[in-house]
Amino acid sequence: MNNQFLIRSSLRDTAIAVATLSSGATPETAATWHEYGKTLVTQFKNHLHEHGFSSEEIDALSYAQCALLDEMALKHLQGQDRDVWEMEPLQVHFFQSYHAGDVLCDRIEKLCSEKTPDSKIAEGYLSILNLGFRGRYVLDEQEAQKWRNELSRFVPKPAYSADTSDGHFFYSDYKGTLLKKGFSFNLGWVFACLLAITVVTYFIYDFYLSNLAQQITTK
Repeated sequence: MNNQFLIRSSLRDTAIAVATLSSGATPETAATWHEYGKTLVTQFKNHLHEHGFSSEEIDALSYAQCALLDEMALKHLQGQDRDVWEMEPLQVHFFQSYHAGDVLCDRIEKLCSEKTPDSKIAEGYLSILNLGFRGRYVLDEQEAQKWRNELSRFVPKPAYSADTSDGHFFYSDYKGTLLKKGFSFNLGWVFACLLAITVVTYFIYDFYLSNLAQQITTK
C-alpha cells in the first residue's frame, strides 16, 4: 500500500474518535475515553511497525497522534473522563513528555526547514493538522494554514488526482475535490442526494408500518 494512504487509513479510527468526542458518546470498546485513546495509539504504532516504518518515524507520528487526541479530549470531555485524561495525557503515558502543543509545532516547523524532509512524517503531520490539531496556532488559523501548505509540498500527489492548494486530505471542501479531468466530487451534492434518499426511505417505511398496523387492527 502507498505510504500516503497507509497513514491515512491507519488514522481512520483516530479521525472517527476526534469527530465524536464532542458528542459526549462513550466508546463501545473500552471503559473510558482515556483507555480507548491508549488503544488507538498502540494500534497505530503496531500498524506502522508491521508496514516497515522506522522507529523514528513511528515515534514522530504517534507523538503527533497523542498531541491531537490530548488536545481534543481536554477541549471536549467533561467530568470524570476529563479528569482522568488530564491526570495522564497520552503524551505523558507514551513519551513522558509535556507541552505537546508547542513541541509538535516546533517539529513541524523544523521538518519543513530540512533539505530532504521525510515525506511519511510530513504526511502524518499534515493529516494531524487536518484533523484539528492546533497547538500554539490555536489563535492564528492563518499560521496553521501556512504550515499545512508547507507540509503539502513534501507529500507526493496521487497519480490520479489534480493539484490542490489546501492539502486537506480528510474532508472535501466546498470547492469540490477533483477526481479526474472533467469530473468533480462536491460534498454539497452528495449531502443533498443522501438527504433525498433518507426522506424517500422514511416515507416508504412509514407507509409500510401504517399498512401493517391497519392489517393488525382489522384482524
